[in-house]
Amino acid sequence: MSLEIRRSNFLFIEQNFSDIIQEVREGADGLHSDGRAVRKTIIFHDFSKMYCVEMLDKDKQYIELYWYDWYNENKQLIMKFHAHYHPDGTPASITKFDPYHLHSSTDTRHHNEKFRELNDILEFIRVRQLSLKK
Repeated sequence: MSLEIRRSNFLFIEQNFSDIIQEVREGADGLHSDGRAVRKTIIFHDFSKMYCVEMLDKDKQYIELYWYDWYNENKQLIMKFHAHYHPDGTPASITKFDPYHLHSSTDTRHHNEKFRELNDILEFIRVRQLSLKK
């Protein structure tokens, strides 16, 4: 079932967010894109990284689920932005956040009502990084 979000355009993202993104690399966490799975790693100027995985519908146009996991330069979790449903049998304390949810640096889950598309997430990161420079 699609999230009704079009697949991300990583060429556009790399250009549009060049003030915070150093480069976008093929593959995420050791795995390359294949079939309906798009896997990219975004390297930010502050050396943090975001591992991006988008599972696409059969036409490869819309996202069915995603994981955007953001780590600092020391590989410590900053935040995870996820959109997926957990499988049957998962405790209600977890599924109550489905499908759009965040994992904080303490891996606590939170509802995600605002940052659903990768562009919105990158805008959030841009504002966060600018505020940390002040």
